[in-house]
Amino acid sequence: MNEIFYLLIPLVLFTILLYPLLRKAVSLLEIFVNKYVQQTIKNEPLVLHEDKTLATVVNLKLLAYERIVLLIERLKPDSLIPRTLSPALTSKAYQLLLLNDIRKEFEYNLSQQLYLSEHAWKVTVNFKDNIITLINSAASECQVDDKANKLGQKILERYIVDELKADQILKIIKLDII
Repeated sequence: MNEIFYLLIPLVLFTILLYPLLRKAVSLLEIFVNKYVQQTIKNEPLVLHEDKTLATVVNLKLLAYERIVLLIERLKPDSLIPRTLSPALTSKAYQLLLLNDIRKEFEYNLSQQLYLSEHAWKVTVNFKDNIITLINSAASECQVDDKANKLGQKILERYIVDELKADQILKIIKLDII
């Protein structure tokens, strides 16, 4: 056992003395590899990365236009009224319910303006504002104690007669995508 002990002592000392040198060599190798990788990255075009970024932006824009088309469809009175009509409500309560529903729908889609053109966003906001005006003007023709059905009917009548057509708005939005 004595002989093994005397052989291990130089080996342990040799390892202890070489450890800092080995560590320094690994550190220098790491620096060299990092510099090589950085130079390689700088010299290579990032076409693949740019293509992925462009594809992501195009997908986000298409999703935004899709959401805006859905918003316009949901704000159309012929879609909005059947979805929200509650005959137990008065016309005033129903008016407030409709306005609140429009506000919620619009706020839910507010962030889509980041991906839409300025023109498409203005058309969308104008459509929403015109629907609100249509609801308020129809509500002004109703008595306070009238039922919600009467207000819904007046809104639909005004929508049919009015020049405000969601189909025209959707055509504008769709043309803007191209």
